[in-house]
Amino acid sequence: MSGRVADEATAAEHGFDTPKPPTLVVAVRDGRVVVTAADVTTTTVHLSGPRADEVRVEQRGDRIVVIGPKPRGLAGATDVDYEIRAPLDSELVAHSASATIASVGRLGAARVKASSGEIVLDDLSGAGVVSTGSASITVGEVAAGLRVRTGSGRVTVGAATQAAVSTGSGDVRVGRLVGRLVVKSGSGDLEVDDAEGEIAFTTGSGDIVVRRSRGGRITSKGASGDVRIGVADGVAVWTDIAAHIGRISSTLPRMGEPERGAPYVEIRAITATGHVVLGPA
Repeated sequence: MSGRVADEATAAEHGFDTPKPPTLVVAVRDGRVVVTAADVTTTTVHLSGPRADEVRVEQRGDRIVVIGPKPRGLAGATDVDYEIRAPLDSELVAHSASATIASVGRLGAARVKASSGEIVLDDLSGAGVVSTGSASITVGEVAAGLRVRTGSGRVTVGAATQAAVSTGSGDVRVGRLVGRLVVKSGSGDLEVDDAEGEIAFTTGSGDIVVRRSRGGRITSKGASGDVRIGVADGVAVWTDIAAHIGRISSTLPRMGEPERGAPYVEIRAITATGHVVLGPA
């Protein structure tokens, strides 16, 4: 199955047989791109907007390629929305200037590059790579590694096992971490709700908040940011903390050496003017 049905100048639809999960290559300037991964063996691309008939949609081997129209004028909008329905575990490669790019359902790997706008990736069974200037980034769950580079966009991750984030001023929030998280920030804050594993945070002036650590290692190096860490009940703590001007306080109960095999968290923190606060989760 292939081809296009054009009902009117503002809508077009393309359909292709894809018995194996394809790679979706999307290059658009703006608009809204929604990719839905479902238990299907075909890929459909529905376009809407006054310039929908100018969009190029092609099947090239195992790739479905969608190329949006060129802008009219220096800052002209292309006025097209894209709805793509593809098999589960399809891969996504997307480039955009300012579009909203969102996925629903389980994709495989995803590589997204955008100057601004919004990026929402629901579920990735493979690795994710996102690069943006100021777009906000939301990733629900990623099974493999996640790499994010942003200038000022906010980064929100539901659950991750391996993640690396580099940001200038955008804040980073992770719901559940089981594995390793590395964050480099100029002034953005880091917040982790629940962690078991390693967290390494380097910042100029950002704060770090770990609401619950179940064990592992937490390292924070900053000039003026605060460090606040909650430790789960029954988890022993080993600390190496230096705050040159800021205060250090702890309400953690005293515990001896952990028994062999028992969980413990190692906390290393260096800050010039920030405060360090440790307490029960």
